[in-house]
Amino acid sequence: MSSKQQSGGEGEDVPEAVSGPSERTGVAGRGPPTRPPFDLNNFPFTFEVARDTASFTLIEPDSEPSAAQSYEWDGESITSSITAYREENGRTYHAYNDGSYHYPNDSPELERLDWQFIVLKRLFNGKNYFAPWSQENPPKRVLDLATGTGMWAMEMAEEFESSTVIGTDLSPIQPDFVPPNAHFYIHDARLDEWWWPDPFDYIHIRVALGAWDDFEIDVAHKAFKHLEPGGWFEAQELLPSLGCDDGSMPDDYAPHLLITDLEDCARSERRPLDVVKTYKQGLINAGFVDVTEQVYKIPINGWPKSKNWKTLGELWNVNCLDAVQGFSMALLHRARGLKRHQIEIHLMDSRRALSDKSVHAYQSFYVVLGRKPRLQEDIATISKQQ
Repeated sequence: MSSKQQSGGEGEDVPEAVSGPSERTGVAGRGPPTRPPFDLNNFPFTFEVARDTASFTLIEPDSEPSAAQSYEWDGESITSSITAYREENGRTYHAYNDGSYHYPNDSPELERLDWQFIVLKRLFNGKNYFAPWSQENPPKRVLDLATGTGMWAMEMAEEFESSTVIGTDLSPIQPDFVPPNAHFYIHDARLDEWWWPDPFDYIHIRVALGAWDDFEIDVAHKAFKHLEPGGWFEAQELLPSLGCDDGSMPDDYAPHLLITDLEDCARSERRPLDVVKTYKQGLINAGFVDVTEQVYKIPINGWPKSKNWKTLGELWNVNCLDAVQGFSMALLHRARGLKRHQIEIHLMDSRRALSDKSVHAYQSFYVVLGRKPRLQEDIATISKQQ
C-alpha cells in the first residue's frame, strides 16, 4: 500500500466533508515497545500502547438494493506485566493501567483496527492527515496518541522519511518490523506525565473515543505544552451515535438502542463516547488558533445509490459487525453486570439490523485541527492586551 497522500479519484459522489463553523494482512510479529527515551530504571511503569449535520449532506438511498458484496480481512508475546492481559468473557484487555480502556486488544480486534484504517483512508480520499504537511514542508517530530496497531504512524514514517514518528498505546500490539524512523512506547496519555524531552511539530489522535475522561484536561492542554510554536494538533474521531436524514430509522432500531445504552454505560465509567463534541472548544480553551472542524458521513451498510457511497457503506458494515461484540462486552459487563451469554443475546438484534438497507443510517466522523500560535503571534496578543 502506498503511503503517499492520494488525491481524490474521479467518479460520482466522492465522499466530502461537511465543514463546521469557525493495511497489512494478519497480526503476526507484533512486539514490545523499543528504544525508550531514557534509562528503563527511571521509566514510570513496569516494563516487562455537538453539532447536528443532518441538513448538510444528503446521501441518496438505492431504490433497488442488491445483496451486499462480501469483504473479508485475511487474517509472542513478551514475558512481563505489560502483556499479562486481563481475560474477560472471551476477550483480552490491556494490562498497563488495567481498566482504563474498555475495549479489547486481542487478534480479532487488531484485524478489525487494520480494516478500519483502510476504510477510513477511503473515506478521506486516500489522505492520512489534513494538517498542511508536504514533502516540501514535512513535520520533524510526530506523536500519535493511542496508536493502536500503528498503521497510521508507520505510513507517516514511510511518507516522511526525515521525520521521527512516535506512537504510544496501552498495549504493545504494534509489529516488530517497522520503518527505522518509527518508534512505539507504552504510555497512558490520560494519566501519565508526558515526559517527552523534545517538542513535536504534529500531534495526532484517531478513533480514541472511550480513552478520555475530559479531552481538554487529558489531551488538549498537554498537547499545547508539547508542541513547537506553529505546530499542529489533529483529531480524527468517530461519533458513534446514528444519524438518519429521511426518517427511515425507527425509534426502536436495535443498533440505535444499543449505542444509546453503551453511551450511558460509558458516561458512568467516566469515558464518554460522544467526547468528539468537546474537541473543538477544548482546543480553543487550551490556546490553539485556526481551529477548524469538518464532519464526514459514513453509511453503516450499502444502502446508498451511488457506487462510491455504497462501497464505502459495505466496507464500514464489515467494521461495524466486527466491532459490535468488542465495543459492547466490557461496558455491558462492568457497568451493567451482564454475563457473556446475556450480552450475546442482547447483541443479536443489532447484528441483524446493521445490514438492513431499508434503514438509511450513518455515523459521523470528525476531523478537528488546531495550531499552536507562533512566538510572534503570542507577543502580538500580549501587546494588544496591554
